[in-house]
Parts: sequence; C-alpha cells; structure tokens
Amino acid sequence: MHTFVRSRAGLGCIVAAAVTTALSSAPAIAWEPTKPVEIVVAAGAGGASDQMARMMQAAIQKNNLMKQPMVVSLKGGASGAEALMYMKSSDGDANKVLIAYSLIYMLPLSAKIPFNWRELTPVSVVAMDQFVLWDNAEGPKTVKEFVAAAKAASSPLRWAAPAPSARTMC
Repeated sequence: MHTFVRSRAGLGCIVAAAVTTALSSAPAIAWEPTKPVEIVVAAGAGGASDQMARMMQAAIQKNNLMKQPMVVSLKGGASGAEALMYMKSSDGDANKVLIAYSLIYMLPLSAKIPFNWRELTPVSVVAMDQFVLWDNAEGPKTVKEFVAAAKAASSPLRWAAPAPSARTMC
C-alpha cells in the first residue's frame, strides 16, 4: 500500500519558537487587537493543527502578550473547506488568523471550492512538517518511479493518508 505520512516537529520547540518570536517582535508592533482574536483551525479536535493553535493560545495568554483573549475555532468540516471559506468571508478582519497547512493549496484544486490562498496574507511560519512517501519493499524506489507506476497503473493505486483532505489529492 502506498502511504503518505506526516511527521510532527517537537511541540515544545514550536511553543518556544512562537513565544520567542512574539516576545522579540513585541516592541515593533503598533497594532493591538480591540476584540478577541480568533485562531481558525481547518481540522478537527485533537490533531496537530488544533494542538498548535492551543499551544500558541496558552503561550500568548500565559505571558500576557495581548490584552484581548485568543479563541480557538475548529472548522474542519468538508476536509477544511469550511475554514477556507470562513476566512474568505472574513476579508479585512485582522482579528482572525488561520492555522494553515498543505490543504490551503491542495483542497481548492481537488474540491473545486472558490478559494485561492493568495487571497490571504501570510504572517509567519511557526512550524514545518516533513512529508514522507512510503511504499512496500517490492514497489518503486524513487518518487520518479512512483509517478511512472501511478501513470502506468490500469487501476487506481491503493494508498492512505492521515487526514481526509490529504486523501483527496491523488
């Protein structure tokens, strides 16, 4: 079976990086939110994106980096399309941020939703995931061989992924 696996960086390092970034850039920031800041998560409860959002929320609140509270909003419906369309409808609202991952690029292509990632403003990279392509011992040994085998296959290749949005891309 062909499997895509996403590995996660150490969560403690991510929180430390987020807090360090926030603390080091705090004096340069002139904008201060006037209402709660919503962290929109394009996934369900308990996953890596939810954990990331809640760690950021806890670090910011624990260190009093903002006067306004941060609220985590899970919008994982339709494999994350709910979050993307929600952000699109919130154009100009500086009090909403999206925890994004590869779905921001791939889901609009596979689900044909009217969303383009270029409509959002990137703020910061707070974590990087590594994506790994695994195959059984008798299968292709390189990505080039895998692509060739996929193109030559008479029936779709069987594969799995950790999230429904990832499974819609092949």
